[in-house]
Amino acid sequence: MIFYVYGTNDYLCREKLKELETGFINKKDQLGFNVVRLNADNLDYDRFTQEVLTIPFLSEKKLIIISNLIAETNANIKKIKEQIFDFIKNKEKDIDNNLLFIDVFEEIKKIPLRDSLFNYLKKQPYVWECYTPKGQQLTNWVSKYCQTKKIKINQQAINELIKLTGDELNQITLELNKLTAYKNGEMITAEDVKILVKAKFDDDIFKLTDALASRNKTLALKLITHQLLANEQPLSLLAKIASQFKILLKIKAELASNPQTTAKSLVDKFDFHPYVVQKNLNNAKNFSLEQLIAINNQFIEIEKQLKSGAKNPELLFDLLVIKNC
Repeated sequence: MIFYVYGTNDYLCREKLKELETGFINKKDQLGFNVVRLNADNLDYDRFTQEVLTIPFLSEKKLIIISNLIAETNANIKKIKEQIFDFIKNKEKDIDNNLLFIDVFEEIKKIPLRDSLFNYLKKQPYVWECYTPKGQQLTNWVSKYCQTKKIKINQQAINELIKLTGDELNQITLELNKLTAYKNGEMITAEDVKILVKAKFDDDIFKLTDALASRNKTLALKLITHQLLANEQPLSLLAKIASQFKILLKIKAELASNPQTTAKSLVDKFDFHPYVVQKNLNNAKNFSLEQLIAINNQFIEIEKQLKSGAKNPELLFDLLVIKNC
């Protein structure tokens, strides 16, 4: 069986992946021996076919997760992608294991609508599209999330939360967790949100981005320490930094394709706040596209370690700074 999760929202894609993986483990592989993860950046065709065709260990099936095979733009992956497409197209009836493809694209225009593998996967019975909700859809998403998690919050508080965080779903969920702990089961109000939630236009985060862009290691380390000493939760801090670098990556990609790109055109195209564009436009010029992609991948690894209970979060941030300054 083939599953496909794709879209432009990393949070929604990862949550759907987690849901499918957890469901598989609970139903088919309670010992957890038969979940295999393959990433496009180090994918080997022979390893792929071996994992797909070999029988599972003490289970009916394996779950093989293939990440960003289509979203990866590296030229070296093109041949492997073509080989994998031919393989699953011709051998689909012989594949007993479950294949779960997941692709997170930087933006909608980067989705390769004419790609053979993409169109093949889109035609499968189990496909989930994960795009960032906007406007009323975003409000509805937050309301539904709160209902699912049994979080007591009124509509004014939801509106205020969105006003301060924008459409960063990862930050929204982190802030809701913080508010829930603060209210201890009581109703969350707009005033609570104003007191506890920092606006997405956090000057310290912009200063940190500036420090990384200018390779000012000393200042960057100082700002990281300041944020953590101010009781900023590591995952929340990571979400804020990652949000800025995702914006930098989009701006850089746009500048690479059109050097005449203006701040206004970026605001119009990506629906960024003008202040955010103004703060990030110059910084984007201090990174190469490859550097920004690498840094965004580092955020994913740090998030995994933090969610796995890393004992020294500050060290992870310090290593991030040292590696990129």
